[in-house]
Amino acid sequence: MPYCTKCGAELTGEIKFCPKCGASLGPSPPRAQMEKEEKREKREKSEKAEKREKGEYGSRWMYIGLLIGGFVIILAGLNVYLRIVSDWYARYSEAVFLIVIGILVILIAIYATMTAAKRSPRPP
Repeated sequence: MPYCTKCGAELTGEIKFCPKCGASLGPSPPRAQMEKEEKREKREKSEKAEKREKGEYGSRWMYIGLLIGGFVIILAGLNVYLRIVSDWYARYSEAVFLIVIGILVILIAIYATMTAAKRSPRPP
C-alpha cells in the first residue's frame, strides 16, 4: 500500500493528489525548472521590497482615503443630527457641510504637494 511522501497518509488506487494534504503524487518537475521559478520568485520579492522602500505602493494614500471616507461619514451623521436639533443649522446645513468638505480637500492637496516635494526634490 503506497503512502503520501508529504504527510504519510495511506493512499488507495490511482490518484494524483493526496486526499489528506493535497500534495501532488505524480512525478516532480525537473530541477532546472524549479530553480528558474525560485529565481523568478526571488526577483519579484526584491522588486516588491524596492517598491515598498520607495513608497510606490501607495498604501499611505489608501489610509488617507479611508480616513477621508470616515470623516465624511461622521460629517454626514453630524449634519443630520444638527438639522434635527438646531433650527439655525437646519437653514445653513448644506453650506456648512460644503465648506467643511472644501477645507478638507484643500488640506489633502497641501499634504500631497508636501509629500511629493519630499520624495522628488527639484534639481539645483
